[in-house]
Amino acid sequence: MNQTGAAVRAIGLGKAYRSYVGALSRLREWLDGRSRHELIWALREVAFELAPGAALGVVGDNGAGKTTLLSLIAGAAAATSGAIEVVGTRSAILELGAGFHRDFTGRENLWLAGLAMGIERNVLRRREGEIIEFAELGEAIDAPLRTWSSGMVLRLAFATATAVEPDVLIVDEALAVGDQRFQSRCLDRIDAFRRRGGTLIFCSHNLYQVKKLCDSALWLEKGRPRLFGPAAMVVDGYADASRERRLEDALGRGGVEPPGESLRLAQVARVEAFGPEGEKLQQVATGASITLRVWIEPSPLADLAPGVAIGLVRSDGLVCHCTSTEIDGVELERDAEGRFAIELQFNCLPLLGGRYHFNVAALDNRRPLVLLDVREGEAPFSVVNPLTDWGVSRLAHAWQPLLRPPAPERE
Repeated sequence: MNQTGAAVRAIGLGKAYRSYVGALSRLREWLDGRSRHELIWALREVAFELAPGAALGVVGDNGAGKTTLLSLIAGAAAATSGAIEVVGTRSAILELGAGFHRDFTGRENLWLAGLAMGIERNVLRRREGEIIEFAELGEAIDAPLRTWSSGMVLRLAFATATAVEPDVLIVDEALAVGDQRFQSRCLDRIDAFRRRGGTLIFCSHNLYQVKKLCDSALWLEKGRPRLFGPAAMVVDGYADASRERRLEDALGRGGVEPPGESLRLAQVARVEAFGPEGEKLQQVATGASITLRVWIEPSPLADLAPGVAIGLVRSDGLVCHCTSTEIDGVELERDAEGRFAIELQFNCLPLLGGRYHFNVAALDNRRPLVLLDVREGEAPFSVVNPLTDWGVSRLAHAWQPLLRPPAPERE
């Protein structure tokens, strides 16, 4: 281990590529030694440390340098400046299916990929069955890859790459493979890797996954680090910036520097929730009434009709209900302090037992597809079901015994 005790350490890390005007320029440079190229920097001045067992998320727009950074950490590319230190073994999932041969069978490709990753033959022999079972390939494993679907190829690639137990696992957008059930199994495998004390570096456009899997995050912008810190803080900052850019495009203001620190035309100033007796919402029984109050603070320069969107979400991410003032045709009114406030009442909340929270967004009722500000995880509370029915919600129903039931229809 290095002197800092870090599992992964980046020191002023940078990667540049040479750009030539033409092929002759490259040849002349080689012949006379005179520089005839321009350096195009894909990554510059990246620095961070990860302790063993930590998980780092990497976020940023396309072209921000995320894949370049992961390639440097994986050892698949050489740094132009600075250094990257990785302690222990590492396994990388950078491009699923890369190196597979379409005329070879799945089993042959499994061995080719495994050996290329440095997995020893005896280890690969022991794990062959486990890899095939995890990828859910069955008899197709002995058919040529040209007969497979793209999803089957991706499943084999993920299963092979995660078959070893490295000290550091590097994952680049690999959880978009297969259906939702297989994605869940991929997440379970990464969770198990982390529980064993492995260090994870994870890049994804799915910000929920970054929050769920990672302790810290690095936001790259145009090849440079913009923000590094706790995952929730970095992800929320990146999401806010992305929404602001989309808003610029929607309003036709792209390229115009907004006043102050943010273009945000309205923000969610406060969210409060109350139980049936007016108490602060913490725990209620199934069927109780609850009230949600939201304050929206618009920018003085904003020309908009402020609105609110509400999502009621269970702790596992299940969205139980979404609505908005625009959908229901409701207009907000300004209070004495110049803000807009609105109250949403659920006279009978039919949700069954579990933990829940609200996601709240400010919007413009005239342009409801653009969310101006989003606050997630607001007003968390629990629901206790005093009865024994189960599921997501209690549906109104009635049982009626049939004394003379009609004869069943024939199929």
